[in-house]
Formats: sequence, structure tokens, C-alpha cells
Amino acid sequence: MSATQVATTVDLIIEEYPYMKTDDFKLCFKNAMKMKYGENYNRIDGSIIMGWLREYNKERCAVADNQSWNTHKAKLSGETNFTSGLSYEEYRNELKLRVEQGDEEAAKALSLSNEIISYLNKRENGKQEAEGDNLLEH
Repeated sequence: MSATQVATTVDLIIEEYPYMKTDDFKLCFKNAMKMKYGENYNRIDGSIIMGWLREYNKERCAVADNQSWNTHKAKLSGETNFTSGLSYEEYRNELKLRVEQGDEEAAKALSLSNEIISYLNKRENGKQEAEGDNLLEH
């Protein structure tokens, strides 16, 4: 290749593959020497080099997609593993056991839970009474 052809090829590479690193080019040319991208018939020019880079880039993107998908699947499976927990009644039973063992924080949490349940029950009973009153009126 002449100096002009080399310069033109370099410009094309920079234009087409600005995201590639030195290691990408090293691996691409190593694979080309192993004839992974086809026979070169003892000639080299810009179109052959661009063809090698095109093939290398396809492989590179396929590997990146595969890695991304595997990471995504791993995160999804990790999220599903953490969904097992306590029901609210199991949580309250756990608090009761801890209160019996003298845990003051558990006693506070159980007291707060009792207040909330009492409030919700009063509110629910109030709704039911109001609905009953509405039924009697009709």
C-alpha cells in the first residue's frame, strides 16, 4: 500500500470505528493473520482491512450483546430470589416473640402496629356503619 492509501485507510477506520481501542485492532489483525476472515491472496489494501474490521466488529457486538443479556438474566434471577419474606401476621408474631425476650425496640414496633390496626379497624367499622345507615335510608 502506498502512503496515500495507508492514510486514506486510517481516516476511514477512524471515521467508521472511533470506539475501538488498540487492543481491538490488535485482535482483529491477529485474527486476520490466522485467516479467520478469509483468504487475502497475498495482497492487502484498504477494502481488505475494512472487511476484516467489519467482520471483527460483528463478532465484538455479538459478544457484547451476549454478555449484556447474561448480566440482565442474572439480575432478574437475583431479584426473584429476594421476594420471599414475611407476611404482616408473621412479622407481628416475630415481634411478639422478641417482646417476650425483652427486646424494647420490638415492643415499640408492636405497640405502633397495634395502634395502626386499631385505627384501621375503627375506620373500617365506621365505613360499615355508614354503609348500613345508607342502606336503611333507601
